[in-house]
Amino acid sequence: MITEKKYEVLKFIEYDGKCRVAMDCVQGRLLVHRLNDRQGITKEIIFNWFALIAGELEKYHRCRKGQCYRYLNPYSVLVTEEEKILFLDLSAGSNGFVLKNMQKPAMREHFVKPVIHIRESTKMSPDFYGFGKTIQFILARTETYISLSKIEEYLLVGVIEKCLGENPKKKFDNLKQIQKELPKTHHKNYEKQRKKIILIILVVLLLLLAIRFGKNAADTGWTRYNRAEAFVFAVRM
Repeated sequence: MITEKKYEVLKFIEYDGKCRVAMDCVQGRLLVHRLNDRQGITKEIIFNWFALIAGELEKYHRCRKGQCYRYLNPYSVLVTEEEKILFLDLSAGSNGFVLKNMQKPAMREHFVKPVIHIRESTKMSPDFYGFGKTIQFILARTETYISLSKIEEYLLVGVIEKCLGENPKKKFDNLKQIQKELPKTHHKNYEKQRKKIILIILVVLLLLLAIRFGKNAADTGWTRYNRAEAFVFAVRM
């Protein structure tokens, strides 16, 4: 297990509705290394990581006036002892390994948005893509001991699909949309999300039943009509 060490990170300071960024040196473990240690990792923790990463990304965009972080992946995210999330300062020489990692074919294949999709997407799409892939990575590394409900799976699949933006009709335009759709546990909005999904499922089931019932009714009517025609035909004969 890799122990904690100090990294140069970005810290966002919010005051009076404004946000500015500062550099700091904080002890912790890279997300990729934290996931190697199962101790203390629960569903609540990883859901909180998702929310914190989205929050840090939103603050970065505000502080940098819409500029992309660009290299969001498990090697550029720091997890502190308190399970808080910070982004590495990619301009710091000590964090040069992040950029070197991104030159590796495997890293580029998994965490860099294909050029063909970048042309068709928004300015922030590289960060959305990195976020979606990071969620996938976390879920893949924890699937053996973290169980998700069907509703949570449904929500996360939807978030990942829209983050990757491969379907032009299903993509996010801003981080507020992502934050709204992320599943939450032990949160006042979680029950609302759950009830909304259940309601949608019930409506779909009712529609399917109505269609099937209508089809059966139509088939029955047609059968009766044919029988009546046959009877009339027999009488005429």
